[in-house]
Amino acid sequence: MDALILCGGFAKRLEPITEFIPKMLLPVNGKPLLDYIISDVSSLGVDNIIISTNQKFLPQFEYFIELRKRAGLIKEIVLISEPTFSNEEKFGAVRGITYAIEQAGVNSDLLIIAGDNFYNFSLKNMLEHFKGNKKPTIALYNIKSIYDAKRFGVVKLEGARITEFEEKPNEPKSTLVSTGIYLYPKEVLSKFKKYIDDRNNPDAPGYFLQWLLKDTEVDGIVYHDDWFDIGTIDTYRELFNKFNKPSED
Repeated sequence: MDALILCGGFAKRLEPITEFIPKMLLPVNGKPLLDYIISDVSSLGVDNIIISTNQKFLPQFEYFIELRKRAGLIKEIVLISEPTFSNEEKFGAVRGITYAIEQAGVNSDLLIIAGDNFYNFSLKNMLEHFKGNKKPTIALYNIKSIYDAKRFGVVKLEGARITEFEEKPNEPKSTLVSTGIYLYPKEVLSKFKKYIDDRNNPDAPGYFLQWLLKDTEVDGIVYHDDWFDIGTIDTYRELFNKFNKPSED
């Protein structure tokens, strides 16, 4: 199994703090967000970690990886850069996934994680569920607010099976939302290219999942610990204030 961490966005909603640093490298309690994801992914025993970014932020990710390799903190990481320099040129997440799969030559089951995630739960039980049935599986979170659910992909469950998925609905049918963490068997990966070739929405991964559900069973695993989608300055401030420990004199 390989892991793909999506870091291709330009974080316009977090400007000015993301003018020169991607949001995945913003600090939380003294460590970049990306360090937390890499630590959890590494504990799952993946074969390869792939980071997908863009040309604007490529040097920052190269520096991040080089420092951690020198310190012996991480193994080799495959870094893929989309040929984009601005928000107007961006691929969108689904097209970015398709591009990364092709460029990295992925030919195995694939864990996909949106790089602007912060979570303090382990994905091991999601992986064990996936190994047991080899169905596409996504990590879910109960946001406990119909109003807040409007900003995310919303699902309905029967047991572990997702019966409905809707991206950013005006009237959510539940408060279970997608965290942007997906496990796909390698047999599904070719469908990303078909989805893009058929001129479907290349943006949020939820649109692909909504399309996939037409002919493929997908499961969901609900998590109850902390989860943050770092989309705005207010969300980052909330996360920063909750997890940054005051220095001790």
